[in-house]
This record gives sequence, C-alpha cells and structure tokens, in this order.
Amino acid sequence: MDSIALFLDKAKPYFKLILALGILVGISGFIYYAYHKAEAEMADFNKNKDEKTMSEEIAVDEYVLKEVDDENQLKWQLKAVRGVLEPKTRDVDLKGVEVEYYHEGKVSLKIIAPIGKANESTRKIQLTSTETEKVVGMGMEKQSRLETKDLELTKKNQFIATGGVNIDWPGVAKVTGDKAEGTMSPTRFVDHLIIRGNTHAQLSM
Repeated sequence: MDSIALFLDKAKPYFKLILALGILVGISGFIYYAYHKAEAEMADFNKNKDEKTMSEEIAVDEYVLKEVDDENQLKWQLKAVRGVLEPKTRDVDLKGVEVEYYHEGKVSLKIIAPIGKANESTRKIQLTSTETEKVVGMGMEKQSRLETKDLELTKKNQFIATGGVNIDWPGVAKVTGDKAEGTMSPTRFVDHLIIRGNTHAQLSM
C-alpha cells in the first residue's frame, strides 16, 4: 500500500499535466468545431440571402429596353410607363408600352399596347390588348395601321399577330384575318405578310 501511495504521490504532477492537456485539447476542439460551424452557417445565410435577393422583383418606372446594330445605331426601342423585372428569368411585366422602330435615325414605325411582357436576354416581346385597348401599330409616313389582340415580336423584326388582325394601307388595301405573320419593316410597314383564317381583302380604288 505504501508503494502504491508513493507512486500516486509521484505521479500527481503527470496526472495534472495530462488533465491540463486534455482540457486544452477539448477547448481547441470546441473552438475548431464552433469556428467551422459558424462558417457553414454564414455560408448558408449568404446563399439564402443571394437567393432571396435574386427572387425579389424589381419595379422600374419609365422602363426602357433597346437594340442597336453593328454600328451602334438604334434599331428599336421599347418604353413602358412601368416595368417589373424578375431577376432569375429576366422577364419584365410591362404597362403602358410603346415600341419604336428606327430608320436612318428617325422613328418610322410605332406600336402601342396597354400591357405586355419582354425578356431582357432574348429581346422577345409579347404585347397584349385589354377589353378597352387594342395593340396598334402605326407607320409614320403613310399612316399605315395594324390592329390586333396579341402581338409577338421576335428577332430580326419578325412578328406574329393573333386574336383577329386588321391591317390598313391607306390608298392601297384593307386586310383582315384571324392571324398574321411577317416582318416589321422600317420602310414598308410590314414585309413578307401572311394572313390566315377568315381572310378578307378590300382594295382601295
């Protein structure tokens, strides 16, 4: 017993050292765990914050979208009283829409619509009428006129008009139909026109 007591008495400093090292290792482990836990939580917070920011709609008064040619000359410009951008899809809901096509620096063709939607990436534009307002396109020189319910504008000035179409070339003809396809022309109003469904044409004499 005396030898055991003597051993324990001599080993006390070592036990204290081992205990101190154990406490130090425990504290270090806790700090390491807490640090990496905090890093992970911060990363999750930033990710959720970015996702929330990207999902929040952005409202813009006097919204403008435009396209220029290789020489930086304005091809067309869309203006809206108000646009609401969805950041993820780049879709914009529009109110009070006006699209102007340009030829040699001047407006040659204008389209107005009460509401619409545009995509900032594809430049695709969808114009829509309401119960009280149609989608209307107007040539600036000869006052040619197009009226329709829905008008889709895509690349290279191509268009698809649906829901009933009326096109009037003063002094030339009036054409009606269910659907029309073609190209918006800065100089000739519309080109490559195809009318489908209940087509009727009246020539001006």
